[in-house]
Amino acid sequence: MREYYGELKKLLEKGAVDRITDLETGEEGIYKDGSLILSTSRYREPSIYKEETISMRPTLVLFGFGHIGKSIYKMAEILDFPLIVFDDRADIADDELYGKAEIIIDDYEKIFKKKYSFDNPYFLIFTHGHKWDEEALFYVLKNYSSRYIGMIGSKKKIELTYSNLVKRGIDEGLIKSVHAPIGMDIKAQSPAEIAISVLAEVIKTYRENKRQITIDASMLGYLQERDEKTILVRIVEKEGSGPREEGSEMAVTESDVFSSIGGGAIEAECIKKAREMLCSNEEFRLMDFNLEKDGPLGMACGGNAKVMFRLIV
Repeated sequence: MREYYGELKKLLEKGAVDRITDLETGEEGIYKDGSLILSTSRYREPSIYKEETISMRPTLVLFGFGHIGKSIYKMAEILDFPLIVFDDRADIADDELYGKAEIIIDDYEKIFKKKYSFDNPYFLIFTHGHKWDEEALFYVLKNYSSRYIGMIGSKKKIELTYSNLVKRGIDEGLIKSVHAPIGMDIKAQSPAEIAISVLAEVIKTYRENKRQITIDASMLGYLQERDEKTILVRIVEKEGSGPREEGSEMAVTESDVFSSIGGGAIEAECIKKAREMLCSNEEFRLMDFNLEKDGPLGMACGGNAKVMFRLIV
């Protein structure tokens, strides 16, 4: 079964797919253009099911980690975006505050000679100089396919950069896909305001399909590589307010909890139920949770959540 998550990760690296989950067994089928292309071992066309479009959660790839980059880091941490940073300044990120980002420090000339592997990258370009912004944009357009590429700059700088890239052989169609100046127009001025405008544009891009569920690459890796019995906990439906969105997942083993479905009473209860299932080898469970203040969990969210528990061996 664990091989399934490795194959699913490979598919999502190429783009969104459709998933049908059997709500009586937890088995999954992955579809592309209406055809079944991947499934768990006991999947059969279900009569009671959940259908959704799924994609890889974006990884933010930053070229430059000055004031704007650091502001984006703080907000991306709240939003649970994986984040990779490239910069050529050795002292730019020596603060332990940025420990959740993967930070690569090297000369930009050396960085741009390598090809890196990213999970659904969204590229954000704001280095400390026009030259390196142009080099970063050239590098990205030449080497990667991405739903979002943004670069900071004035109108004059952007026009000059685009003109230079055309001369260097970059297709004009690709250049037109770049978001420049980066971010939504909210008249932002401070680094924090610019960061808000950038992340708003990122969210708008990956949320364009309202039915789309995002999956963290780290969760797929965890499920593929973990060698002990695991209960995968997923919010399959949500009405009203709740701590996390539909599709949020958490993996529970006897000794570990990976990721989160929102914390608080519902998460504690789900961890308890998952470990009960591990003890009894129960394969599947579907539960409804009342998140009202006067409900059994005493939560103040005001909604309801349907949570699926599935044994992964």
